[in-house]
Amino acid sequence: MAVVFLSAFSTPIQAATIAGTKCTKVGTTKTTGGVKYFCVKSGSKLVWNKGIAVKASPTPKSSVVASKSPTPTKSATSSPSPSVKSEMTQLTLAEVKKHDSATSCWSVVSENVYDLTKWIAKHPGGSGAIRGLCGIDGTGAFLAKHDGQRDPQRELSNYLLGKLGDSVKL
Repeated sequence: MAVVFLSAFSTPIQAATIAGTKCTKVGTTKTTGGVKYFCVKSGSKLVWNKGIAVKASPTPKSSVVASKSPTPTKSATSSPSPSVKSEMTQLTLAEVKKHDSATSCWSVVSENVYDLTKWIAKHPGGSGAIRGLCGIDGTGAFLAKHDGQRDPQRELSNYLLGKLGDSVKL
């Protein structure tokens, strides 16, 4: 009886990811409880950074309606019902290119997509430094100025939308 009791408490339980807890590789992602977390470098540590809420897209179910007669019925020829508008946005280079202004500034740095719109006016090097990254892959420009620096990487992580190819709810 004691063995059964102790084994109930010693069974490993998958702990929910909590922002600030240790992770192992920068740039990795993990979705837990409907929230996507990103592994970022904070000081000398690698920690999970809380990202965005993620909703799974429902998978449409196909339905087969049997008809007694081989002739089409009115319902079979009617126009399809309006599609449900998806609230998910896929993070692609084409989508990033749409956000190429000071009022909507997205950029890619190291395969991650960032919304830098609110950072433009705050950037210590001036708004032009960020404005030049809007709508493009700014990895080269960012690394040329900030490679190996902790503060710029940490600040950048505050504007993370997700990894290229992810579908996210904005």
